[in-house]
Amino acid sequence: MAEVVVTGMGMCTAMGPFPDFKHEPAVAHSKELEGLPHTTAAVIDSIDLKPWLKRRKDRKLMARPSQLALAAAGAALVDWGDTREHMGLYVGVGREPGDDGESVPALIAASRDGRLDEAAVAGPCRDLYPPLLPLKTLPNMALAHVSIHLDIRGENGAWCGGAAAGLTAVRAALWSVIEGRCEAALVVAADTWVTAGAVRDLLRAAQGEPIEAPGEAGVALLIERPESAVNRSAPVLAHLNTSRNGAPSLGPKKHRPWLGHCHAADAVLSVGMSIALRRESSWIEAREGGQPPVGIAVSVPPSCAWYDPLEAGDGRG
Repeated sequence: MAEVVVTGMGMCTAMGPFPDFKHEPAVAHSKELEGLPHTTAAVIDSIDLKPWLKRRKDRKLMARPSQLALAAAGAALVDWGDTREHMGLYVGVGREPGDDGESVPALIAASRDGRLDEAAVAGPCRDLYPPLLPLKTLPNMALAHVSIHLDIRGENGAWCGGAAAGLTAVRAALWSVIEGRCEAALVVAADTWVTAGAVRDLLRAAQGEPIEAPGEAGVALLIERPESAVNRSAPVLAHLNTSRNGAPSLGPKKHRPWLGHCHAADAVLSVGMSIALRRESSWIEAREGGQPPVGIAVSVPPSCAWYDPLEAGDGRG
């Protein structure tokens, strides 16, 4: 059976880096959503990137999913060290996020009498569109920012979509490690749907049906071969493999009453919560529309004792 172990983990959620479902849910009324048919969301108050940024001003180049990804990824690598030349990086993210208003003049110029005009798109809209804006908003920029700021240079890949995108990244990382294409791999999933624009899109897609409270999260898992973990005396937080073997199903929804619907981060967040809550065995599965399901088996040993590495005083990399 193909198996890897998890030896590092980081989470950035609306309930902090170590969500505790015994506390009040983070889902709450959002002022930004006032006036919409849905007004609750699980929003992260602030994302601490200071330990991981090479330059503080680089934060301005990062869309929020990239910030969530970097916050989780940095924490997952606290105990690894600086040798990351051959570490793999696999990322699951949502669709292209909206910008912070930089494209508004171009969008206005693209319309005539309240409708999109193709000639205007090819003319004044193009002239006003910020040429570097896609470098901030393209989904795979989450992978680029994590790679740049954490010096990860091995094999990599990014998948865009819903919860299955994160699990696809997990499985790709698992096989990369097992086949020896990288000595270890960092898997990251990040997404956010808490803005007014994102919620409007969710409401349109729901066609009048109620929607779940949206959320945002970043989660990262450091995986390696079992013998590698033994050689460097690393604590094993969990075992991952692709065979269910009767493990009970844990869909990517259990955390949503507390942390909201985090879309591309949901399934890997379920893996992280299985570890944090020390669930002995679980099968986590997700599916994109019209596609076969993607799943991963998680087993947590009784000796697992995961704590937020920054709070535990283990350093900041």
